[in-house]
Amino acid sequence: MLRLRMPGTPYSPEYETAMGASWSSSQSSPAEPGTAGLTRPLLPRRGKHDESGIKQRQSSRLKSLVKAHLGEMDYLRAFGLTSIVLIHSISYFFSLPDANLLSHTLQGLVVNLLRYGRFVFMFTTGLVFFYSYRARDLDQRRFYGRRLKNLVIPYAVWTALYLFLDRWSNMIKWSGAVGFGAVWLQNMLSGNAFEHLYYIVVTIQFYLLLPFLLARFKPILARNGRPGLWAGVLLASGLLISIVYFYGFEGQAAAITSLVAGKPWQGIVGWILMWNDRLVLSYLPFYLLGGLAGLYLEECRKWITDHPGLIGVGLLISAALVSGQYFYNYVHLGQAWDLTISVFKPSIYFYSLFVVAALFRVSLAMNRKGSLLPLIKLLSSNSLGIYLMHPAVLFFLHSYVWNQTMPGYLLVIIDPLAAIAISCLITRLIGSNKYTRFIVGEAGK
Repeated sequence: MLRLRMPGTPYSPEYETAMGASWSSSQSSPAEPGTAGLTRPLLPRRGKHDESGIKQRQSSRLKSLVKAHLGEMDYLRAFGLTSIVLIHSISYFFSLPDANLLSHTLQGLVVNLLRYGRFVFMFTTGLVFFYSYRARDLDQRRFYGRRLKNLVIPYAVWTALYLFLDRWSNMIKWSGAVGFGAVWLQNMLSGNAFEHLYYIVVTIQFYLLLPFLLARFKPILARNGRPGLWAGVLLASGLLISIVYFYGFEGQAAAITSLVAGKPWQGIVGWILMWNDRLVLSYLPFYLLGGLAGLYLEECRKWITDHPGLIGVGLLISAALVSGQYFYNYVHLGQAWDLTISVFKPSIYFYSLFVVAALFRVSLAMNRKGSLLPLIKLLSSNSLGIYLMHPAVLFFLHSYVWNQTMPGYLLVIIDPLAAIAISCLITRLIGSNKYTRFIVGEAGK
């Protein structure tokens, strides 16, 4: 879901190179405030004047690095957000009973090819967090205070709002305040108040794991110094999870349930089968691939820039594979729709990897040129509010605004654009007032 600008300011990789810094899992005593987690290299003894000059240059360098910002992540975040709004918009028209066969088939294909949105957000989240804290310690009290204010509270508010929307639509019922409280708490834990809220549940789990992940992976990766090897391990882990989930948990769910019936672990297996799409462990390789890219950001940028052919060919082949499976398994054989669009399908996994790489490359190029910069910053800084709000805006547009006699090709263009624009405008208005910004969180935080 959704990547917000992190508290504090990330350190630039050039600082590590210039200072010869290395990661340390133990407590260090840096000379400058805010540089916890850096181990100073052994240097020849210097005079007081030399050390004073070094400290002044270091202090000046650190102050200049405070302004560092990963502008390409704003673009990547905007791309991910747009894909999610598009898929929710197109899914509505896909479900209309009067759609002709051709439009129905094409809309289903587009929905399949837009299934990468969550992985873009997860990669971006991992990258920005690991980059931000690769040269400093995580202040857990400050970090979780901001996450509570800028994610959990807005999520709680929107869970309640969507529950009332469901009740108004006669999709759910409860009796009294106690009944509502029970339903609200249940949906807070499950993310079921609306179909997109699962991602907030996954994100909260990642935040809870972040101190552990930073403490374990930063020193290991620094000592190993072989990002390519770790990338291979994470890619293989992601593929294994994809195969087990798709061909096991989803493809053979009934057989697995029957196999474990009456066994001591029946409850655990049933719980995993029901909630596997909202467990952070299901997506951890994508988060950690982003984290690896954050720790080795310069190497990652160079690799992405130097391999346009590999990324392009991989994207075309994986997109063709996803499309071929859609036409053969769904259109020809009549495969269940849930299996057809499963994000755990191995072809979707490979396709999403290449989409992330391609969008990363595009983001780097656009950020260098400053293309559409005001629009991108607007979308990125208000991404949480847009994400939380856009299904409600789409519901309003589909129910009360659009004339069903309008040409479908026109609605497919106007609908997502209107949803993004209206959601962004309302988010800006709500976020600009100190008494209401708790509904959408602070912009860019």
